[in-house]
Amino acid sequence: MPTRLIDVGHDASVLPHLVFSSEVRQSEQTKYAALSYCWGNEKDAESQFKTEKASLEYRCANLPSELMTPTTKDAIAITRAIGLRYIWIDALCIVQDDEDDWSHESSQMNLVYRHAFVTFCSLNSNSCHESFLNRAPAVKIPFQSTIHNAIKGSYLIRLHPRTVHGLRPTKYEWDYSLSNWSKRCWTYQEKEMSTRLLLFGSLKMHFACGRYQWTEGDEAPMDKTSSRILSQVTRFRASHISSRELYQCWDSLMNEYGKRSVTFDKDRLPAIAGLARIVGEALQDQYLAGLWKGDLLESLLWESTGAILSRGLEVHLQNIRQRNYVAPSWSWAACPVVTSQRSTGKYLQRIIKEATIVDAGVDTDSEDPYGRISGGFLRIRGKLVAMPIWLPDNQGDKWSNFWLHKVPEGRLISDYLSVSTDWLHKDTEQGLDLLVVMLLLRNEPDDETGIPYSRALLLHPADAPKQYYRVGTLGTFGRNAYELMVDWFKDSQEDTICII
Repeated sequence: MPTRLIDVGHDASVLPHLVFSSEVRQSEQTKYAALSYCWGNEKDAESQFKTEKASLEYRCANLPSELMTPTTKDAIAITRAIGLRYIWIDALCIVQDDEDDWSHESSQMNLVYRHAFVTFCSLNSNSCHESFLNRAPAVKIPFQSTIHNAIKGSYLIRLHPRTVHGLRPTKYEWDYSLSNWSKRCWTYQEKEMSTRLLLFGSLKMHFACGRYQWTEGDEAPMDKTSSRILSQVTRFRASHISSRELYQCWDSLMNEYGKRSVTFDKDRLPAIAGLARIVGEALQDQYLAGLWKGDLLESLLWESTGAILSRGLEVHLQNIRQRNYVAPSWSWAACPVVTSQRSTGKYLQRIIKEATIVDAGVDTDSEDPYGRISGGFLRIRGKLVAMPIWLPDNQGDKWSNFWLHKVPEGRLISDYLSVSTDWLHKDTEQGLDLLVVMLLLRNEPDDETGIPYSRALLLHPADAPKQYYRVGTLGTFGRNAYELMVDWFKDSQEDTICII
């Protein structure tokens, strides 16, 4: 049970108020609902109706209707309508200005949603100040086939406020894909952990559980695939899949999660903490700012995309150094929008690791290893070479033909390389001459196993000797580029550095 719940009473004559779960009679039915919704932007979040240390006592006596946001009002009304007495809403059930309470309760969110009888999802609102029950009126138009009398029914036409490109196969996919709710970090875990979902879209209401998905007005439910990560963890515990396959499943989830947005960057890791805890307990592995120590070398090769392209190298470095710390530069959580994809496929049969993880760790803000962090380091040993480069200005395209000056002879190497930078490069960029490359792994196939391949990290010096920031990745595809990369590193000496 969550620490606190909202007691909505049996009808509107009872004033809703906060209760401590420990005070609820053990013999009483304590099924509760949970709410998954969008707070909105920072201004919306600031004016959210919430519980703070100064108001906790008052919230336990009464939650005034005139102070409630439309989202909270809707959630309480639905709770009563389906015959439940309790609901959990984060803004009210967590003391928002108490760091200890916030850290403890946020670390338990996976259990809150997992044990909720049902989770209400507000697809039809962009912030807590919007009602998700209000939707555009629809026009019902009956039809009758002039060829087959048995074919008859009706069309439901509703004006949608958003532009739709292409076709959506179902009303559920339409409501889900067009919602802001489906693009937020916190809602990802809430959806994955919940056993039953009641989703309120702009077109229809939907219900989903582990086996079925049903849309308002449909005659029969559709089969539904259960949570990917939970099902994969179950398969791993039963020895049906390997740890590598579970790591790959995590990469796939982070590929989707990394594209989502969050109001406060520091919440990017806490918002996925519940799922990370489940995977960590199964793998018995150390969690490091969104990555796993047992799979760390390859996991360092995530790539940035999307909104990250709005800033240059200097701004990117300033954000890494800023006081509002989110994650070390080697973690995908340090970038606003990323895709955490494993860059090794089934054609890589003979992977040779060219670098070794010496040690890695993070400093957490609390005792929760899956929550917010205040620092991190990665000591790694491998071959480094300096990389003077020219990045052509090509209208924001980060995938470029790079011209590499071989060090130390200075021989110019021209070949196609796949380069993904964590910033938007420009032809006037400063500091590119400081970049170095560390080779992480390569594939040396025979004639039948596929394409020669290598991957490396792009690094920028930090303020202390032998300390660097991760600022991108570099890879080769094809035999010529691969041989040039191997030749480039053959005379370099191994060194141990620290990436922060």
